[in-house]
Amino acid sequence: MLFLSVHNVTLPGSTTPSSAADAIAPSLQHRPSGCTACTSELTIPPSPSDAPPPPSPIVEVEFKGHRKALFANPRQLVLQYGELVLVTSPFGTDAGRVSALGKEAQRKQQLFYNGAEPEQTILRKATPEDVQRYNQNRQEELDILREARRLAKTLPELEQMKLTDAEWQWDRRRLILYFTAPERVDFRQYVRLMSQRFRTRIELRQIQARDETRRLGGIGPCGRELCCATFLRECQPVPLNAARTQQLQFNLLRLSGLCGRLKCCLLYELQLYREALQHYPPLNAIVHTDGGPAKIVKLDILRQQLQLQLLETGLPLTLSLEQVKQLQEQGRVEIPTTPELAESPGKDEEESLPPEEELT
Repeated sequence: MLFLSVHNVTLPGSTTPSSAADAIAPSLQHRPSGCTACTSELTIPPSPSDAPPPPSPIVEVEFKGHRKALFANPRQLVLQYGELVLVTSPFGTDAGRVSALGKEAQRKQQLFYNGAEPEQTILRKATPEDVQRYNQNRQEELDILREARRLAKTLPELEQMKLTDAEWQWDRRRLILYFTAPERVDFRQYVRLMSQRFRTRIELRQIQARDETRRLGGIGPCGRELCCATFLRECQPVPLNAARTQQLQFNLLRLSGLCGRLKCCLLYELQLYREALQHYPPLNAIVHTDGGPAKIVKLDILRQQLQLQLLETGLPLTLSLEQVKQLQEQGRVEIPTTPELAESPGKDEEESLPPEEELT
């Protein structure tokens, strides 16, 4: 078989690119990358100044279980996000990681702490020995939780108490045990047994099902980390009316989260639906169309459409919101005296909603 050699061909008026990068269009050669998955110098420009940031007078510190608090920085320490620091506490010294600095910490102080000044202060940055002790406490907490559950089984009055987590204070002067229970529990005898066993101050804190899931963390049905374990500051109760307002099917397995309660994300778009429903007639309203009277059976707020069903033939009919408004201006929309779905609950109705409805 005969092979022919291939030579570079240069067209008149053109230049041969010296590399593959030169063959790219000039407008795309220096285009900034939108990728955020890497930290190379090509995607993230270097800082114009290498000067260290000024010390933050207020610092937010995060402890185990996403517990956060504000601390003063009287020693003017230059800290970084995620750095382990030692702080004062009412019962000794504790350790946590920096979660907010500078303007961000001041903004959180106004939003989440009602502008209150921090009562505790930051002592110092953690040394390698402090970090080792911090990691040792975290490793021993699982064994402590097993021992605490074993002692709880010996007391019949603690039959309904469920221990979920244990947390050592950094200096081991306090041990916090978190538990859930359907009602109040008398654990005075249990505290005495735990104090004799671990020779330290014992605190038992009763938490709700949402707080338990927040401390333990996990992956939600959406495939992302739980909202309560990432960015939500507090776990608010979700009424069942939130699902009714958004016209969701009452499938409790899909509406409930890992905590067994209604998902927190049902509140994200609730206000949007309430405002949009003010422009729609209620369900079961009778619309006198050209094809005859029809009953509204579904509201599609995202597409701004209404699905109707003709009373005479039972055939489905879809109308836009503008068409229904025109018919309503002509007096061809009959509002029932007891609509199935109200337009939007007012302030009084919203405050009268049940604080939390159990899922059965």
